[in-house]
Amino acid sequence: MQATTAATTTYNIHAYPAHLIDAITLPHGERAVLRPVLPQDAALEQKFVAGLSQGARFNRFHGHLSELNERIAMQLTYIDYIHQMGFVVTLREGDDEIVIADACYVLNDDGDTAEFAIAVSDKWQGQGLGTQLIKALSDAARHSGARWLYGEVLASNSNMLALMVQCGFTVRPHPGDDTLVRVERSVNAPCRAHRNPRNTGLLAAISQALPQWLNLGPNAAPARVQQPALSQHPAFGRSYERQLLGPFI
Repeated sequence: MQATTAATTTYNIHAYPAHLIDAITLPHGERAVLRPVLPQDAALEQKFVAGLSQGARFNRFHGHLSELNERIAMQLTYIDYIHQMGFVVTLREGDDEIVIADACYVLNDDGDTAEFAIAVSDKWQGQGLGTQLIKALSDAARHSGARWLYGEVLASNSNMLALMVQCGFTVRPHPGDDTLVRVERSVNAPCRAHRNPRNTGLLAAISQALPQWLNLGPNAAPARVQQPALSQHPAFGRSYERQLLGPFI
């Protein structure tokens, strides 16, 4: 199926992967749905990003922005489910469906690696959504033929780095930018669906130790990250933006 936007950009959209929909129960009993993103989720994604704290948006996009414009939101939701995959976690808030977390990847030309990004709403962090999304990304990437997931994380984002360690990622300093850390894992690596409460102290220690291990102070800020112009604003960080948006710009 093809979908054409007002700007006459054409997307090849394959069959919706309904088998990847999963109903999940959060630790406090809330019912949520983890599912592949739909084209009609563009507005929900805009609300989700606008609702993130400034720090969470900076960690996600590696730059300062307050909202996603319509063009970028559509590019994140009009995907082919083969070379690009996106997931959202939603729940009901009154009569409305809201997004509380999202994740996606783009398959590289080698077909062997996929670069990913993930974000969880501030209110819903620490409830296992990150590990659920990493597992979903890994399963989908493996089905598409990829063997590795990798990403770039701000070196100051200790909570995300702790999640990466928990999910079996290798964490290395970025070779070209000391404000970033490169993380990677096999799509076949195990990933716990929920954080074990007994590991809370260990994960907290990891969160505190990683910045020092990477030769950054505990309060280090990514001050040297260049701020992109809005016309080039990074939907998923700098290299991910080149991969994801390159065909559409």
